[in-house]
Amino acid sequence: MKILIDPMLAILAKDLPDNDKAEILMCILEYPARDCDLSLWRYMRQQIDRDAQKYREKCDRMSENGRKRWASKSDTINSKSEVIEEKIDKQNINKNNCNESERRNVLPIVENSVDRFQITDTFSFSEIGRLHPSFANYIKLYLPPIVTRAEKTLKQKRIGQWVNFEQIIEWVEQERIFYTQNHGGK
Repeated sequence: MKILIDPMLAILAKDLPDNDKAEILMCILEYPARDCDLSLWRYMRQQIDRDAQKYREKCDRMSENGRKRWASKSDTINSKSEVIEEKIDKQNINKNNCNESERRNVLPIVENSVDRFQITDTFSFSEIGRLHPSFANYIKLYLPPIVTRAEKTLKQKRIGQWVNFEQIIEWVEQERIFYTQNHGGK
């Protein structure tokens, strides 16, 4: 716990003997484990307790506000995800009959920027697809070698970092461009 001391207390402690000042200092440093019977310390302890209570109340308020804010964003995100899934389902695109112009016209699932994924050795597009079916549908638009290479290079170059859907899709798209350039536009 961080303890803030009013500088005006120095005026009150000015006339105390050095051993009492040392005792008060040790009480501050070891609070709440240490206590002493000096009247100045009793006053300071009340102030510290009052400030700590105000701080706890402020933390509780801020925590509750954060929960409310994220709950409302979560509802918005869930509704956006449902709309995206519906649009992808309506387009009924699969990897066998998808051409370049269709790929550009598909609504990407990058609107949910809150979902973030840490790149670890166990990171995989299939795991994200299991958690987010709309991502699984979207990633099917790319050829398997592109997806495999994108996952591999993402793990190699961004290990330990956090990425969101938009960054993953950008990474896969860059791999698609690289693949197309090196395989004669196929």
